[in-house]
Amino acid sequence: MKIFKNIAISRRIRKNLKQQTTNLNGKKLQVQRVGCIVDIEEISKVDFLKDFIKSYGINSENYVILGYQDKGSDIQIEGIPLFSWKDINYSGNIRNYHADRLWELEYDLLINCFSTPKLPLLLLSSGVKAKLRIGLAGIDPVYNDIIIQAPLNDGITFIQEAKKIIKTIE
Repeated sequence: MKIFKNIAISRRIRKNLKQQTTNLNGKKLQVQRVGCIVDIEEISKVDFLKDFIKSYGINSENYVILGYQDKGSDIQIEGIPLFSWKDINYSGNIRNYHADRLWELEYDLLINCFSTPKLPLLLLSSGVKAKLRIGLAGIDPVYNDIIIQAPLNDGITFIQEAKKIIKTIE
């Protein structure tokens, strides 16, 4: 059964990537709405993301941090809502309130905080509408507009590099 689910997810990812567009098109980036997808198994503390978002003066209703956990035994960790493998149906759709919220809105910036390509993370990332996508090395470049070469366990370096890049685009 897992094979059929993987096939459905892969199809959905390909469909999402075909529909995906970069919305900057030479315009300046104004960071007002941020989405973050985090692999909780790779990063246990996301304080550096919260600090990054607060540095832009973004209110809590204008950002979403969503974590992924393979087993999905928890609903949230340290205030970060989670989705898991079991939240994806056999059609490749995610049935999770927080993932739906992430998919509904368009973001100025999407931060993909994962370096291991897991189908659920790629599915979610490919379906989010964002003007700019920043991620880490180890993930296929089609999922990110900008790839930062920083170790994932060093969130401070990742955020410093992201700020430098955003400053040049602002």
